[in-house]
Amino acid sequence: MGKRTADKNPSTAQQKRAKSFQHMRDRFKKLHNSFEISPGMRGFFVTSTRGREKKCALETIDLLEEYTAKLYPNLEQEIADEAEEKGDESQQTGSNDIEDEIAREVAIMKSEKVPKLFRYYPTTIECIVYIKCYKKIDPERLVQFMFADLAKTRQRKTRYTGRLIPAKVTTTSKLDAITRAAKEVARDLLAEDAEPTTFALVVNIRYCDDLKKDEVIKAVAAPLDVKHKVDLKHAKYTLVIEAFKSMCTIGLVEDYNALKRLNLQTLFDDKESAKSEVSTPQAK
Repeated sequence: MGKRTADKNPSTAQQKRAKSFQHMRDRFKKLHNSFEISPGMRGFFVTSTRGREKKCALETIDLLEEYTAKLYPNLEQEIADEAEEKGDESQQTGSNDIEDEIAREVAIMKSEKVPKLFRYYPTTIECIVYIKCYKKIDPERLVQFMFADLAKTRQRKTRYTGRLIPAKVTTTSKLDAITRAAKEVARDLLAEDAEPTTFALVVNIRYCDDLKKDEVIKAVAAPLDVKHKVDLKHAKYTLVIEAFKSMCTIGLVEDYNALKRLNLQTLFDDKESAKSEVSTPQAK
């Protein structure tokens, strides 16, 4: 009895699986290569190890979620309560028609989905990651809280993440838009009753041919110079401006240099080095 020859023509099921796989792969590539960051978003500008952007985003989100739970212990319950209130409002409206009732139930189910606290947005730029945060989270406050704690615990929690900069405001990478946004972020420093202090600017520009660093520094520093003094080494407050492609993030950081310029790699490496020096006996 002869051997059965394999059917060289793929079955319909195989074709469907292959088509589905190709569709998913194309969708992933489209998402990965898309640039969906827009003005009005808030979150974090993050630098990563080259080629490890996705892993960086995932571990950074884990870290942010850990410290959000500590800083905002009631946040998840507040979000759940809001979703429940929206569901109750949906139930109170509409007719008795069965189809309308089903539609309302679907709407309630959708409204009860708890929104993600953090979401990763590819920037299509190597080593750069953007993470959007939930509207009730203050990225500046969260970063200050997190770095202050990490500086004490000396516990390495990330592997691929470098700088983690708060994006209190995300705007377009146009000089006038950046100037307006910077005033908004530094509102407390520009208030009439603000006490004189020291400040510094950190400006980084990537793939923005029409934007000049010296022009940004001059425009943003002008209103701050009226009352405050520039101190590049020991500034009390540092305004960090990160422009990339058509977008720009701005955040105000306290004790920026003391917190290793918000670089997790530097923070952990310095702490591990110091710990090693303490644990290693001196040669006699």
